[in-house]
Amino acid sequence: MNETLALAAALAWPLPMIVALYFVARTKALKLRLIWAVLCFVGVGAFWMQPSTGQWGFVPFAVNILGPGQAGGFLKSTFPAGAVLSLIAVYFARRKAKAVQADAS
Repeated sequence: MNETLALAAALAWPLPMIVALYFVARTKALKLRLIWAVLCFVGVGAFWMQPSTGQWGFVPFAVNILGPGQAGGFLKSTFPAGAVLSLIAVYFARRKAKAVQADAS
């Protein structure tokens, strides 16, 4: 069961990063979109597991660009903090653009 959870976590972290990149690219009202697009691929923390032994761990102060990296015999995952921040920025930029549009009409 632990191996299944580790594999799910290792396969799941890129999804929010890609979704955030999509929304950043589509939001015209967002300033500095290129910087937000790069930030989508920044992760904080690194969960790791070695399936052969069942050992696992967490490195809280790891800052990862394009995920936690790879090593043979390990499953690794990261928390996509940059993607979460980018999605929050997209939400507020769209909300502000909608308010400006409503005031104009």
